[in-house]
Amino acid sequence: MFELEFCKKFNIVSYQLEKRFYSKKNEVALYSFCDAKNNLKKWVVKHFSSPRRCRKEAKVLKILSSSGLAVPGIIYSTNHCIIMEYIQGETLLAWLEKSEQTAAPVAGTTGLLTALASWLQDAYQALHRAYGHSMILGDVNLRNFILSECIYGLDFEECRAGSPEEDLGRLCAFVLTYNPGFTLWKYRFVAAIKNVIAAELNLSWQRVFTEMLKELEQMSKRRNEQNMQAALRGNEHGFRLISP
Repeated sequence: MFELEFCKKFNIVSYQLEKRFYSKKNEVALYSFCDAKNNLKKWVVKHFSSPRRCRKEAKVLKILSSSGLAVPGIIYSTNHCIIMEYIQGETLLAWLEKSEQTAAPVAGTTGLLTALASWLQDAYQALHRAYGHSMILGDVNLRNFILSECIYGLDFEECRAGSPEEDLGRLCAFVLTYNPGFTLWKYRFVAAIKNVIAAELNLSWQRVFTEMLKELEQMSKRRNEQNMQAALRGNEHGFRLISP
């Protein structure tokens, strides 16, 4: 399964699958690798469906890492696979679900959102320096951020040209539709995103809001569900919290 060159480089004599991670497009799993001296390493192995996506992710990881961003380090890469550091912690999606289930005050999320805003700002600046124009992450699902000793970013194969308002609008759409969708707690969390992240990044909330509605409409079509904009407006109090 693993290239001979990789096994020789790290003197790997055996390996074992530990667990698989959720991914729509690729195969992502945690493996334990044992070398000839019986040293054990746990690394994440990501097999890509497209060589282009693999090369994009490797390039962006290197750009962000060299700029001091908290991202997994690359252990080894090919045209179809990246083996990278395993970051222990919980995803921001797991954190959000737990916070809502325990009815944690949304006001208490300011510190985390400030840290996420700082990570995003540094990432956008690093990508702009590398590419010479505004670049965004593309996939800003909360599954792609890990809360450890700091916030780590993951999954950069959809990184592309664009404006940060697009990213934040999609992030807000994702937040509102995580199960259970369109709850008052989630509206309040999006309002906190508006007050913290949009403000820290000096973004136009009108543009963010427009991108959010656009993404909700696309979700509605992809999932063949009733119009999500109608669901968004269904909670008038929540809608007022996040309106421009």
